Amino acid sequence: MKILSILLILIFLGCANEPKNKCNYITDYYQIMYRADYKFDIENYEKAFDLYQDIFNSCKAKNTTTFNEIGKFTQSSAILKKYDITYDYAKKQIKKGVKLSRFQNNEIFDDFLLSDYGKKFVLEYDVLRKDFENKANLKLRDELIWMRSADQMYRGGNGKSDFTKQDSIDKLHEERLIELFESIGYPTDELLGPHMMDYPVDVGLFLLHTKDSIRMNYFVPKIKEFVRNGTAPLRALGTMIDQYYLYNDEPQIYGTYNAQGGGYANMIDDLKKVDSNRISIGLPPLVLKEKKDSIRKVKYGF
Repeated sequence: MKILSILLILIFLGCANEPKNKCNYITDYYQIMYRADYKFDIENYEKAFDLYQDIFNSCKAKNTTTFNEIGKFTQSSAILKKYDITYDYAKKQIKKGVKLSRFQNNEIFDDFLLSDYGKKFVLEYDVLRKDFENKANLKLRDELIWMRSADQMYRGGNGKSDFTKQDSIDKLHEERLIELFESIGYPTDELLGPHMMDYPVDVGLFLLHTKDSIRMNYFVPKIKEFVRNGTAPLRALGTMIDQYYLYNDEPQIYGTYNAQGGGYANMIDDLKKVDSNRISIGLPPLVLKEKKDSIRKVKYGF
C-alpha cells in the first residue's frame, strides 16, 4: 500500500510538471483574438482585456501581423491600472525587440511608468534589451531585408524588368526558404525583432513568388503547420493560396485579395463557404474583417 501511495504521488507530480497541451492557434486562439481586437478598437478595454487574458492563459502570447495583440493587451492593462500585468507584458515586448521609447511616447503608459512597477520596468530595460540582442539573429534579419530588395529588383516597379533574372532570384529564394524552414522553422519576432523594427521583414512576400508546384506541394502544407503552432502569419497562407487560384483564372476561396474598384477580386459566390474556409486557416470571418477595415479607415484614412 505504501509503495502504491508513493507511485501515485510521483505520477501526480509528473503530471503537474508537464506543460499545457500544445496549442493549436487556428482552433484555440485566433477567433477569440479577433473578438478581443474588435473590443479594443471600440474602446471596450475591460472586455478586450478579459478576452486577451483567456487566450494567453491557453496559448503562448504572440503578436499577429497588423493585430499586435500583446501590445494591445498591455495597453488595456495600463488603462485598467492592472500594473502588475502591464509590467509582465511590457517585458515580453522588450524581449521581442520593442524599445523603451515605445512606452515613453505613448500617453497610455504615463501613469504606469510613474508607478513602482513602471520604475522597476525602466530599471530592468537595459538587461532585457541586451537579452533580446543576444538571442536575436540580426544577421538573418539583414539577409531577409536584402532578399526583399532583390525580390523587387527586376519586377518592373523601379523601371527595370527582366523576367529571366527575376526567375533566377525567385529560385534562389525558394531554396533559401526551404533551408530556413527545415532548420529553424518560420522566422519569428523573437528571432528577428519586430516586423517594422527598421526595414520591413516580410517572408510572406517571397512565398507569393514561388512556382506553383513547389508552392502547393511544399510551402502550403509547411505554412499550415507553422500557422497551427503560431509562428507563421496566417495571412501569408491565405494569400499564397488565393493568388494561386487567381493567377490560374479561378476564383479565390479565402477573400484575401480586393478588387481595384472595391469589393473582392474574383471569389467563390458562397460567402458562408468563404467564411468557413477563412476560419479553417485562422482568418476572421468576412464581417469581422470588414468591421476592422471600417475602423481603420475612420482612424487612419485607408
